[in-house]
Amino acid sequence: MRAVIKEEKGAVLILVLWVVALLSMLGGYFTLETTLRRNMSYNSWNQLRARLTIESVLSLVGPHIKPFGQEVDDKEKFIVPDGSTYKLEIGGQTVAFSIEDERGKLDINKATEDELVDFFEGFLGKGQGKDLAAAILDWRDNDDDERPGGAEKDYYLSLEPPYEPANGKFVLLEQLLLVRGVNPEIYWGPLKWGEVSDSGEEVSWQGGLQDLLTVYNGSDKIVEDIAPQPLIDIMEKEYFKDGQGLGTLRFKTCAYQSCYQIFFTEAGSSKSGFNLVHWQQIPRF
Repeated sequence: MRAVIKEEKGAVLILVLWVVALLSMLGGYFTLETTLRRNMSYNSWNQLRARLTIESVLSLVGPHIKPFGQEVDDKEKFIVPDGSTYKLEIGGQTVAFSIEDERGKLDINKATEDELVDFFEGFLGKGQGKDLAAAILDWRDNDDDERPGGAEKDYYLSLEPPYEPANGKFVLLEQLLLVRGVNPEIYWGPLKWGEVSDSGEEVSWQGGLQDLLTVYNGSDKIVEDIAPQPLIDIMEKEYFKDGQGLGTLRFKTCAYQSCYQIFFTEAGSSKSGFNLVHWQQIPRF
């Protein structure tokens, strides 16, 4: 009889342990789900706040962007889209931002072979420069004939995962990351570009390819007045031109733990505000 009672007690104990284990699992699952939902809500709320903040900043500074060639009475009230950093107090938060005119960069769709070779050789070195230029031209053209040092369909299909080249223009500059020889380190930067200032101190420019190239210039020429210093140092004078008005602008800022870049154009003389071209979240810069 005692043996039977012990067996029953053992079975009850095992059952109780299983129930406790199951309840612990359910409690852990509930806690995890609650945490995930809270984090998702928090991130969504931060993204919404960031978007509203950025839209507010754009609305405030948009009318004060100074077009090239336009004379103004009070220059301190206007923003020059040359990549300089500005700060604005909005909603109790200090927002730092920069605005660049994309005409000051080399257009990856319009650049000639000579321009691409000169750019990559000057910035990354002769060995890597010619191959990268060839790979970009192969990506852009509509054939499968591979240039020396370039890459066509066979190369990209051999990758894991495989994909095909566009055989057409770059729609977004980020497509450059798919091109053979381009990696996130040189694309996002920082790539140091040393120069010596008038005071004799060494200045280090720490941008990346994304700060020198664009798909929004619309010309094979670069507006020299707004070009980043590395482009001015690297490219021949024949690749530059004078600029008037405003082209497509890039707005960069960080808000609520995330960084963004927004490409936009003026709405036109008959309208106020701006036309959104492209909005994306980017790594912290």
